[in-house]
Amino acid sequence: MLIKKYIISILYLITIIILCTVFVLSKTHNIPLMKFTADPALIFQANPFIGIISNLGVLLWCCTACICFFSGIIIYNSQRKHASFLLYSGVFTTILLFDDFFMIHDYGIFYILPYSFSEKIIFVLYVSFAIWYVIKFHKTILMTNHHYILLTAFVFLGLSMVIDTIFESKGLEYFIEDSLKFIGIISWTIFFIATSYKSVIKQITRLN
Repeated sequence: MLIKKYIISILYLITIIILCTVFVLSKTHNIPLMKFTADPALIFQANPFIGIISNLGVLLWCCTACICFFSGIIIYNSQRKHASFLLYSGVFTTILLFDDFFMIHDYGIFYILPYSFSEKIIFVLYVSFAIWYVIKFHKTILMTNHHYILLTAFVFLGLSMVIDTIFESKGLEYFIEDSLKFIGIISWTIFFIATSYKSVIKQITRLN
């Protein structure tokens, strides 16, 4: 009970810190508070459906990360290998979530590194981590019986990265790039929903 209260207190503390940080940034940089709190479509008076595919992708990343962390924690004591796989997957998904949400690879690492330099570095880091991830957990992945869905996710996300690197972000090329990315994200989500469900059901069966 004490641990639960401790976690709840931390979450509320983080919330307060975020809100205070926004207030300070607003005052120090002379940015209206509304621009931090309101929806972008409202601020720019744009159609709320603008960026709908991108927003759905971010929601899917977020759902997948939550599912991985939640399931990994639940099965940790009885299924260490699967739990480790899900927790690492949650971390990987969270990184992709923040990249997508804050457009890090598009505008540089927190606007510090030049665009072309930072984008190449980020893509190399993603590919390197993905290779390490597959090597480390390949046995666990193959045991899921639906590993082809994860392979599909990697293929489509990889193709999206290739198109983003080779072609200019405009017109049909941009649509194809984002379509491949969205299919990749959906495949990623489906795989981890299925994997997490199977692991949690197995845990419940053991308890009963």
